[in-house]
Amino acid sequence: MPPPSRLRRLAPLLVAFAVLAVALVALVAVRTPAGAEATGLAVPPTPVPPAFPPTHPDEPVPASPSPVAPVCSPLGLSVTAGEVDAGLGHRAVVLTVTNCGSGPRVVTGYPDVAVLDATGAPMPFTVAHDSSYMVRDPGPAPLVLQPGQTAVTGVSWSATVTAGGLTEGQALRVVPVPGDVAQVLPVWVDAGTTGEIAVAAWATELAQ
Repeated sequence: MPPPSRLRRLAPLLVAFAVLAVALVALVAVRTPAGAEATGLAVPPTPVPPAFPPTHPDEPVPASPSPVAPVCSPLGLSVTAGEVDAGLGHRAVVLTVTNCGSGPRVVTGYPDVAVLDATGAPMPFTVAHDSSYMVRDPGPAPLVLQPGQTAVTGVSWSATVTAGGLTEGQALRVVPVPGDVAQVLPVWVDAGTTGEIAVAAWATELAQ
């Protein structure tokens, strides 16, 4: 057994070691997350879910139209646009006309559609009343909408780029029936260098 004088000299060192051990234990307890095992391995970070891929990953997704308040025209018709659908270099958007009036409305044939630039001026697009890769034209047929009823049409184009300048519109100006006022819908028309859109006739549902 060490003499008492030696024990007195060792006492401060033993106290210091004890304090250091308590401090290390407290430090480990603070740095170890609740529920983590003390295995000496780093706790893996919380995984971040991947972003959803676009519907057609091989193509840029056209911008969705900005929401606009529906307008009821003097003839009792309101036109709205859905989102642009893209596939294999082709684009299409569905336009919906609603009878917002108080009586029946005749909606027959093709709407008058023009493409507008960022300033609201018409662009020199060719408008074809025909089917396309994305939309089938059912052809004009007698159609009467009662109050609250709707009809639809498809406006389509190709984003093909060959020679010449790009033709990109920022909106569609739509006159639903002859004699009615124009309604402007924010739709990005990225028609490449084609300068052409196809418009189908109004129908109660899209033709298959």
